[in-house]
Amino acid sequence: MMEQRLKLWVGIGMTTFLGAGGQAALAHGGDPAADEPQKTELTAESGGETHHGGEAGESRHGGEGGEAHHGGEGDESGHGGEGDESHHGGEGGESHHGGEGGEGGAVGFVFSHFPVAVSEGGEGGESGDTPAPSALTSPGIYYTELAFMEGHLATAEALYRSGHGDQGAAHLTHPLIEQYPKLEPALEAHDEEAPLESALEALSDKAGQTADWAQLAPAVAKARQAIDAAQADVAVETRQSPRFIGDVTLALLKQAAAEYEEAVKDGRFANAAEYQDGRGFVQVATQLWQAGADTLRGADGKVYTKGQAELEELSRIWPEAVPPAEPVKAPGEVYAEVARFELATSALRH
Repeated sequence: MMEQRLKLWVGIGMTTFLGAGGQAALAHGGDPAADEPQKTELTAESGGETHHGGEAGESRHGGEGGEAHHGGEGDESGHGGEGDESHHGGEGGESHHGGEGGEGGAVGFVFSHFPVAVSEGGEGGESGDTPAPSALTSPGIYYTELAFMEGHLATAEALYRSGHGDQGAAHLTHPLIEQYPKLEPALEAHDEEAPLESALEALSDKAGQTADWAQLAPAVAKARQAIDAAQADVAVETRQSPRFIGDVTLALLKQAAAEYEEAVKDGRFANAAEYQDGRGFVQVATQLWQAGADTLRGADGKVYTKGQAELEELSRIWPEAVPPAEPVKAPGEVYAEVARFELATSALRH
């Protein structure tokens, strides 16, 4: 299924390049049933018993397969998802929310454009010959997982400030629940494990205790400082390279599209939390792109301008912190927009 998804992704990009219509039909083969959430296929190459908290029985932040619930919209699902079988954890083939960027360190759709880092400690790829990039072996994946944390915090802040603190509280816990377990080995290697974990745990403990953002702001600021410090462990020449900026921005947008797909069912929003996750990731992607403006313009001014235009178009799909009455675009169209960004910025990867 992963191979099929990647082929479809390439097809969308080629359609955009040729200026033809029907990107949404390409993205999902014209089958309305394909708009059902398929995020597990998008973000994880392998199934298996992967959980938000790491391996079964060893999780400090998640739960065992199928039992982890983390708050949000939906009937019995902790973080949302349609039906009462949706869980944040769960086994590889059963989880509707596969977690950002791939489970258990495996590279998938979101990180498929990242260069492969060969490392003695890397895990074997599907063929067993090529190491699969992970946060431990790839600076880009490490940085992006931390950027996902920033996206969750941006989402929480927007919700609190707009009077929806009841929805924002769950998002304050997501960096600890969703990203930290996958990042823990890499954080240990960078000596950043203790300060980041401490800051995220303090923030999670504070979440839900108040609807006043001013009371939460100090804990959020400390969490952001710890995230920034961990990101700063990536060599400055790497962080400031045009390709790195483009790769991380694209990964954030791919994940945003996957979140949006999970948020929409039968042409309506069925999961507000996933919509909100996607919005936060687009915000962080835009901030990263704009922060690297000088570097990107120096590499190719036209690429920067085209990339910025695509980011602005994507931002319009998430107009507010809470979902609008009707989706601005169908999930397939969102994937097509991200493919346009990938195509517009492809020169950075060559």
